[in-house]
Amino acid sequence: MQFFLDIDGVLLNFEGAFVRFLNRTYGMDLPERYETGSWFFDDLLTREEMYERWQAFLDSRDSGQMEALVAPARFNALTAGNPVHLLTNFPEPYMEKREANLAALGFRYDSLHFCGLHAYRDKVPPSKGEIVAELRDPERPGFFIDDHPDNCLDVLERCRDVEVWVMSRFFNREFTHPKVRRAADWPSLFARLAPNGSPG
Repeated sequence: MQFFLDIDGVLLNFEGAFVRFLNRTYGMDLPERYETGSWFFDDLLTREEMYERWQAFLDSRDSGQMEALVAPARFNALTAGNPVHLLTNFPEPYMEKREANLAALGFRYDSLHFCGLHAYRDKVPPSKGEIVAELRDPERPGFFIDDHPDNCLDVLERCRDVEVWVMSRFFNREFTHPKVRRAADWPSLFARLAPNGSPG
């Protein structure tokens, strides 16, 4: 199998890290497990505040110390012997911080790509669907998972032979599509990818 995986909200707990940062830096006093109803945190912040605090977060230590949403050793065992390509809209100038975070946790992967829906300053990235199409090995089954529905639809449109999943988050709860499967959590994915929930 060929794996294509989003990072924030799939492998790493972006929301948790961002909420801790908002609480410590801006005194917002949000619950530790707060889940936003909007990808842009519109339920908490104006768009201007979001961009300002997102930039401050990128410059902080928190953005390089996100916790894993799946045990890295189990993830590595599940994907062993298969190509793993990580796709992230995390801004390219901060990618070394992202690589260090993944390395510190022990995740194994073959490549890391800056791509997605949003530009950072003057850098407009390719879409995730474009990167998947470029890397696609037709000799292997393809598997893609992301927590943003638009990325899922982009991959579905460009790579019709890839199995597409959306990772459940509060902000994507209303999204449905007949060809996009929904994973409640990582145990759901282990049940799909490894019989009896054990890597193999």
